[in-house]
Amino acid sequence: MTLLVVDDDPIILRLMEGVLASLGYSDVHFALNADEAMQLVNRKDLSFSTIYLDILMPGMNGIELCRQIRTISRYRRVPITMLTSVTEKASIDASFVAGATDYINKPIDVVELGARLRVSQMLYTEQKLAEETRNLANVLRSELDASASSGVPAFDLSDPITIYEVPRVINALAMENYLHRLSRGRRFMLGAIGFQIRKVETLYARSTPSGFQEILTDVAEAIFENLRAHDAMISYYGNGSFVAIVPRVSRIAREDLEIALSATLAEFGLTVEGGLPMNVVLSVGDLVQSSMFETDPKKLVARAIDRACAAHPARYGADLMNSSFG
Repeated sequence: MTLLVVDDDPIILRLMEGVLASLGYSDVHFALNADEAMQLVNRKDLSFSTIYLDILMPGMNGIELCRQIRTISRYRRVPITMLTSVTEKASIDASFVAGATDYINKPIDVVELGARLRVSQMLYTEQKLAEETRNLANVLRSELDASASSGVPAFDLSDPITIYEVPRVINALAMENYLHRLSRGRRFMLGAIGFQIRKVETLYARSTPSGFQEILTDVAEAIFENLRAHDAMISYYGNGSFVAIVPRVSRIAREDLEIALSATLAEFGLTVEGGLPMNVVLSVGDLVQSSMFETDPKKLVARAIDRACAAHPARYGADLMNSSFG
């Protein structure tokens, strides 16, 4: 496993070198600024399995550097952990929005760093295996005419696939890390809203993998646009379920939001292959809030999804009959 550590403070780099060596990691590269870091990540003979970035650096800061690294295809999914003494929520939020998967506070705790690094390496290994599986599926799909009927889907409906290029949308793992790393008090100040694509099974079955991902991207963009004023963090959890994390004091009328989302999606003019228009409709759940005694992020997300799935269940049949697939 090859690691990259970027920090403008030579003392931190020496500290990280010693700590990582004590943890059994000797194949580590170091950079003092974003320019040096980009030279390393662009080298064809190097492939980093985990990257550590300092947030506050002169010139290009760690948040923008993270965003730049994510534009490189082979680093779209590599774990990136931010090293920071910054405690402001805005900076942490911006890091995750830029593509970070975790962060560690300075001064660095050796035990914590070791634990987070083991998680990163496990994630990297799982992602490499998943990438190999996807590549195999793509080859098989090409051999079978690359059609939706090939029987070799690029991903399952239940997969919490990553959605790119939509502001403030992060993947499910990053969202879990983000919420877990917040203090109990900060988590108490947040709420969650669930969104469920109605008749998502039908949309999935009638779409190609790329077509279905485009649907999810448009839905994510519609959610972002309609929650732009609420500083929301958004993630996709599979099975057509999205969750937006918002301040618990947000005043959001569920029915009004559903109507606004429908209007936004209609403007996007979603179609399937052949140009057939689709009727993509979302159910929106009521805002779920944590209590001071129960701030488990997983439970908060699960409750938000449950409320979205429970919203308007009787209308599913009517939705299908009114859709272009009915």
